[in-house]
Amino acid sequence: MRFRIRREDRRNLAVGFIGLLTIMMAHSVMETARDTLFLSSLPATHLPRAYLAIAILAILELKIHERVLRYIRDRRRLLGASLVFGALVTLGFWALLDDMGSFAPFGFYVWTGLLITVVLIEFWLLLDDAVTVTQAKRIFPAIAAGGVTGATLGSLLSEGVLRVAPPIALVFVAAGVLTVAAGTSFMWRMPSDAALEAQGTEGSPSIAWLLRDSYLSRLLALVMVGTISLTVVDFVFKSTVADHIPAEALGPFFARFYLGLNSVALLIQVAGAGWLLRAFGAHRSSALLPVLILGGAVGLAVGPILLFAVSLKAVDGSLRHTLYRSAVEVLYLPLDSRRRERAKGIVEVFGHRVGQAFASLLIIAAVGVGMTTRELGMALLLLVAGWLVAIMSTRRQYVDQFRDRLRHGVIDTRLELEELDLHSREVLLAALNSTEDAEVIAAIDIFDRHGRADLVPVLVLYHPSVEVRSRALEAFAEASDERFVPIARRMLSDEHPGIRTAALRALTAVDAGYFPELHQLDSEVLSSQLRENLSRIVQLLRWRAAIESSGASASPVAEVLRVALQDKERAALERTFWVLGLQHPQESFGLVWRGLTSDNARLQAASREVLEAALNGIFRETVLAIVEEGVPPVRRARAAAASLGIAFEPASAQAAVAEMMQDRSELIRGIGDTLRLLNNRN
Repeated sequence: MRFRIRREDRRNLAVGFIGLLTIMMAHSVMETARDTLFLSSLPATHLPRAYLAIAILAILELKIHERVLRYIRDRRRLLGASLVFGALVTLGFWALLDDMGSFAPFGFYVWTGLLITVVLIEFWLLLDDAVTVTQAKRIFPAIAAGGVTGATLGSLLSEGVLRVAPPIALVFVAAGVLTVAAGTSFMWRMPSDAALEAQGTEGSPSIAWLLRDSYLSRLLALVMVGTISLTVVDFVFKSTVADHIPAEALGPFFARFYLGLNSVALLIQVAGAGWLLRAFGAHRSSALLPVLILGGAVGLAVGPILLFAVSLKAVDGSLRHTLYRSAVEVLYLPLDSRRRERAKGIVEVFGHRVGQAFASLLIIAAVGVGMTTRELGMALLLLVAGWLVAIMSTRRQYVDQFRDRLRHGVIDTRLELEELDLHSREVLLAALNSTEDAEVIAAIDIFDRHGRADLVPVLVLYHPSVEVRSRALEAFAEASDERFVPIARRMLSDEHPGIRTAALRALTAVDAGYFPELHQLDSEVLSSQLRENLSRIVQLLRWRAAIESSGASASPVAEVLRVALQDKERAALERTFWVLGLQHPQESFGLVWRGLTSDNARLQAASREVLEAALNGIFRETVLAIVEEGVPPVRRARAAAASLGIAFEPASAQAAVAEMMQDRSELIRGIGDTLRLLNNRN
């Protein structure tokens, strides 16, 4: 796999890679120390109690974290402070471990679980604020590879330390690595709109608030059921190992096992995790871990216990902090910064730790009634089935979050209303009479956002602005407001093709009964038109790439011509979105187009996510290749041509000019002829 590193990604990718590397390196060292010290001093049946203690303390920590965030808005400072505090407490355990008696291994086990929970929440919240969803899909896999690399290095370091020192020495080493990790926290580059987004929502987070949100409650269920399943896997693995490995051999065993596991995880991450996330999306990628756990649970129920106990943990350790973590993090990105902050602490702590507490009680009960490991394997089958259902239940709403963000993001005003009272209605109705098109569109947006498109007069469809009329048609269609139908029928003969298309799309979306012939549109004709538009864009990109690579656009006149050629690409792409709107009348492609062409990087990223979900087949891949940000024209043209199955050969500047002079478009012929004259003059 090749990580797709761009100039704008480099700094945060490097900081994220090194930061997660050092965090996971410290955790890997602590993990080897805690498992060795715990299982060599206490029976494995004490593990569920440790899980339960971690869960309770993590929930209490969430309340403290909420209060701290009121005073420390800069997540970089918060992450750095947490890592320094973590290093000091870990150092305290190293100094006092021998004096704490039998409580020490139990306390250290709980501390490591609590620390990694807090630090990883803060790390990923910081990263989520620093990037858009499009950047996330490019760099999350690479950053996750830093975590796997760190875990591998931590296992190597543990193996080396244990050759010359007792397991307690690993605690001192981990404290030192945490101190190094703290130094990376202030190197992040934050976007200018992060602070603005963070101010968007007020109020304290609560579990009741989260459960009222359908999407967030599904995320909570996903994380919780996954945690219960993986906690059972962890118990099965460690109890089986404790039964088969002598106490004095546990340290070397865990060091070597985690080294092998993390090496495999690194190979998986480098070989295909990023490709899987981009090609199959967050949902199918996140489903890979439970599918493999499901297979291991079947083996545990019917096959050799030690083999499948180790295999289950190997699958868990290989994918949980790499592909699975990256995929789940992407599911948070449709949310604005403040909402994500409120939700993530609850989902991560309640989902992980309440799930862990529930699993602990389940395991304690299972041990109490004498359930065998095979019977736990059968219970695991049911849990993983629920996990898969929870993952797939978020898919539709994930895309809806981006649609909602696009709808809200095109509102230029900062007006925020819980409901439209009489005064606010009067203000908005007055705005519909404004001479500024942007103000009229903003008023329509707000009515639409509050579900009151019925308050918009249908006379707005006679507005002179094409953009205003198109947006009004969109709002009426989404609200299933039948008042617009008679006017929209007349708009089918409007002189502007964009209005004709918008009217046709709106009528099609409302009801076949009003205009049955609209629903007899030949899908083959639409597909043919779509293919023709996309092929045209490939051709225009190819010509522009040839002109730019030759330096022919260096003069002011040639630069104007290049921009004119770029405008033709944009017009062809806009026509493509009109056709897509006819093919998919249930989707607001006008809204997607406005988000894609806005200056807001997060709205652009949201539009791409909606395109990924709404389209399929070759047209999906072609459109995504054409609208991909930050990619040179020749690469976009080549990728789009490959998706369409048409031949592509880069053109020289002379060949491009010759082809343009033979084009059907008078404007393109004029650009080609002017470029030829400029070349002859030079």
